[in-house]
Parts: sequence; structure tokens; C-alpha cells
Amino acid sequence: MVYDVIIVGGGPAGLTAGLYTSRAKLNTLIIEKKETGSLIMAHKVDNYPGFPMGISGKDLYNLMKEQTERFGANFVDATVLDFDVHSEENKIVKTDKGNFRGKTVIIATGTGNSDNKKIKGEKELLGNGVSYCATCDGAFTKFMEVSLFGQGEEVAEEALFLTKFAKKIRIFVNAPELKCNQEVFDALANSDKVEIIYNAELVEIKGNEYVESVDVKVDGELKNYSTTFAFLYLGTKSKAEMYGTIADLDNHGFIVTKENLKINVDGMYAAGDIRSGVVRQVTVAVAEGTIAAMEVIKEVLKKK
Repeated sequence: MVYDVIIVGGGPAGLTAGLYTSRAKLNTLIIEKKETGSLIMAHKVDNYPGFPMGISGKDLYNLMKEQTERFGANFVDATVLDFDVHSEENKIVKTDKGNFRGKTVIIATGTGNSDNKKIKGEKELLGNGVSYCATCDGAFTKFMEVSLFGQGEEVAEEALFLTKFAKKIRIFVNAPELKCNQEVFDALANSDKVEIIYNAELVEIKGNEYVESVDVKVDGELKNYSTTFAFLYLGTKSKAEMYGTIADLDNHGFIVTKENLKINVDGMYAAGDIRSGVVRQVTVAVAEGTIAAMEVIKEVLKKK
């Protein structure tokens, strides 16, 4: 399925954008992480119009989401891993629940906290065996043992790509099953090079100058595995790593938008707290979600 618009983020900017696009009969998907975000964590919001006695952030979020759902917006609880916006006409948003295709994309992830979620050793060994892209670095893995961590279509497809190069490939899945295309799964399961390990939690990436091994909890038991590459699909990318190839960023990793909240890729927009220089208030996020949605509506309807 190709959505008219994919909205990344289920806060006030994303929900408002989804309200407008779904009400305009655009096929809308909102990708969010449930029970996260600045609004939900707010004990009380006293300065949002229409609530003279104030309202808790969670209650305001629930009302916004209920209204957006009423007009038919689709929701998925997933972690965004990457964007592929150059391979075909539609944009691809890669997540741990699969890849989603859309004609347009609105990034409304808020301030985010991914900068603080690094695995021990990840930052120190990034570029020296730690990678977020097996397609990019696969040719360097000839005759080596490599490891992939995560869940979903992307980690499965990247592992299959590595079978052309690496000697041994371990896929550590942080769940009881690997959710991916059945043909891809069958190809992995039938490969002598591939081992799939379930219920695995990456604890630490070890090495001096380069990756040498990884500590992984498997069913709660800590184990050490030798590896020369650790490919991560865990949602630990910083804002700069996630958005730097598709948008201009300020010194803090926030997105610098162009006219009408557009970014460097046609059909992509940013709204709310993720934007550089924005006043970070719910009212502002709602306004920017509206602007981005109106731009998307015009763009999609022109092409129909």
C-alpha cells in the first residue's frame, strides 16, 4: 500500500496534521511510539485554549488522537529506523514493524531523546565496525563474522544482502520472532551462513580501535559473541544521523526548514518541536501541523 501521507510522530503537531489530512480524505498513516512524548509527560497544561481549568497532557493527547481517529487516520506503534527517499517515486519510511511507503512525509517527532539511547560502545566504535547500513558497508565484510541487531524488514533485507560477502551472519532479534517478508525469511533460514537468535538484547559493543565482540542477553542470560561488525537497527540514531542526509540541521540537530515547512527532499516537511528555532509550545506545534498538512493536501490533490 502507498499512503498519501506518512506522519512520523504522534504528538500535537503530528496529530493535528493527521486530523487535517484524513479529514481531507487523504490516506493517512501516523507512526508513533505509544506513551512517549513531551505532551503525554506533562502533568498539567494550563495554557491551551478551551480548557479554562487546565488539562493533563495525557488527557489532551487522548482527545487529539480520538478526534484524528474519527476521520480515519491509521496508526502504527513503531520505531523509525531510516528513510529511503531516493530509490523510487514514493518515500519509504523504515521501521521495526516493516517498511511503509508514502507519496509525502511529515516529520513531527518532537525534540526526541534518541541522542541519549546509545548502546555502550556504540558511539566510540561508530565507523570502526559499528554501522547503521549493511548495504553501505557490506563490501567491507568479506570473509568476516558480522552481527545485526533489531527487528523488521530492514534488518532482514540487510542480512540477506550480507550473505554475498560475510562468512558468518548472526541476526539478534529483540523479540520472539523476526517479522519480515516470508520469502526473505525463508532465504535467511535456508542459508548456511545465517543464524537467527531471538529474545536478544544488545548490552555492550566491545573493542579497542575496532569492534571485536558483543555482549548480548539471550533469554536473560549474558553471552559474548565474536564479531567484526555490529549493524544496528534499534532506533539509536541521533537526530543528525537520522535526518542529516535529507535536511539541513542546526548545531543541535534540529531541522532547518524552507518555505512552508519544506525540507531538502520534495514532498517532505517538518513541523513542531523538531524544527530549528521554533517556540516549543503545544499551540505552536498544532499550528505547524496545520501548515504542513495544508501543504501536503495541495501537493497530493494536484497529482490525483
